Amino acid sequence: MYNGNIVCGGEMKRFIKKHRYTLVLLLIFILLGFLTIKVKDILVPDEGKATYGDRLKDIEKHAISKETYAKIDEELESNKNVLKSSHRLQGKVLNYYITVDDKVAVKDAKEIGNKIITLMDEDLLSYYSIQMYVTKNDESLNNFPIIGFKDPLAKDLSWTKDREIVKSDENEE
Repeated sequence: MYNGNIVCGGEMKRFIKKHRYTLVLLLIFILLGFLTIKVKDILVPDEGKATYGDRLKDIEKHAISKETYAKIDEELESNKNVLKSSHRLQGKVLNYYITVDDKVAVKDAKEIGNKIITLMDEDLLSYYSIQMYVTKNDESLNNFPIIGFKDPLAKDLSWTKDREIVKSDENEE
């Protein structure tokens, strides 16, 4: 028996018929929202993931110890040709920034970088990429900076091509 409190089918049909455009727009809005989210997931990388993705997997197992940094810093400080040095670890890339005396030859500057490689153990050398940025204070010596790079699979540093010091026209006058 019908007691009058339940909305009957006729009233529901009238409600839907009266508000059909609103309901269609609401349904379209919900579908567009859902599609927008799906398209964003496809086109835009997940913001929750790290920049390096899973490339940093097991980095804790290959952590560079303070002793290794101290050994390298001690070697650099003991070299009279090194004026200043610093390092920065970014993901799996270890960058060394070295400023050498203006009188240092390119060959000798490369040896400073190669010495750093010999101070690291094989585990670190096979896991990290290593970059050396060697500069001089005198910017007119345009055969510097030189950059060395060692891939984890490589044995030695690969250096930029040696350049001769080129005098600019302003210096010749």
